[in-house]
Amino acid sequence: MPISKYILKKTRRQAAAKVVGTDANTITITYTDVQYADQTIPLTSAGNLFWTITDVVYDVQSSATIVRNGNVVFTMSAGQGSVNLTRDLGVVLDEQAHANVTINTGTGNSSVIVQFSKGSGFNDPDRQNQGPGSL
Repeated sequence: MPISKYILKKTRRQAAAKVVGTDANTITITYTDVQYADQTIPLTSAGNLFWTITDVVYDVQSSATIVRNGNVVFTMSAGQGSVNLTRDLGVVLDEQAHANVTINTGTGNSSVIVQFSKGSGFNDPDRQNQGPGSL
């Protein structure tokens, strides 16, 4: 089965992508996949934008990996699982957080959902948790 990529969520601060199939697919840290379209970020400065991985949900036939910039940052064993890194461990996967994400699902038919959160770089003010009258 050819691998397919779906962008499930794409906002200024969060993104989620789903990869289904076999082999490998790349989630690009560009306007196409993760960055919100109206973010006016110069492409030459994209290295300053960090998209950390906060959650992983998977159903894989054999072991699978999440790779950033040639480095394995997360390995999934065969079966189903989910990891909410911020809730369960109090951390995020921020290794190579400016680099594209490649999901290698191996030979078995698999499904992997990765959620991202913008960690730093070109952040707009977070007014979501501010009280009334603070804008």
